[in-house]
Amino acid sequence: MRLTIFGASGNVGRLVVKECLSRGHTVVAFTHSNNSLPNEGKLPHPEKLRVIQGDVHDLGHVAEALQGSEAVICALGSWGSKSRDVVTAGIGAIIPAMKHHHIERIVTLTGAEAHDEGDKPTILRNLAHTAANVAAGRILHDGEEHIRLLRESGLDWTTLRSPVMTNQHEIFYTLTLTPRAPWQTVPRIAVAKALVDQVEGPAYSNAAPFIYRQTSRFA
Repeated sequence: MRLTIFGASGNVGRLVVKECLSRGHTVVAFTHSNNSLPNEGKLPHPEKLRVIQGDVHDLGHVAEALQGSEAVICALGSWGSKSRDVVTAGIGAIIPAMKHHHIERIVTLTGAEAHDEGDKPTILRNLAHTAANVAAGRILHDGEEHIRLLRESGLDWTTLRSPVMTNQHEIFYTLTLTPRAPWQTVPRIAVAKALVDQVEGPAYSNAAPFIYRQTSRFA
């Protein structure tokens, strides 16, 4: 499969690139014009990798990156940006470009505190959402707004909602539509694996499941 990965030079994105290449996919890695892909030459099957540097706000750059691809993984994040709207702005460009190229499938990533239509949050989750809004309201809004745009897009989408990520090397994870306690965590490498799993065989089409660390391989 030929996949375009946005946010490919980020902490999750670079793991997604490696995971896709290790599975034999052809990858177009979209990075910010000021960033490169670390250790590009050491990745598995580097002959299947193409790196495009550009601005995700630019529809022309995005359309170029999507040409010939069959699906999209978006690992964009707004931390470190002044506008705090990188994910929403990126999705705003990616959706019409996907439709132009007749691409249906997209998998994205946001924080676990982001609310989605149809959620039935507990008191604890509402408290966590309020705390996140106080600490990083624009980041939270960015995540929620990009889910809304996907819901209205008519595309085949999945958004993984992730709690705090760790650098543990465990690859096992669980997906659920029911949120767990706010202090739950998940290994970053497991998030990358889950994003690729969902693009290969979506179990949560048109939904925003939560991803958490799986404490046992057989849990």
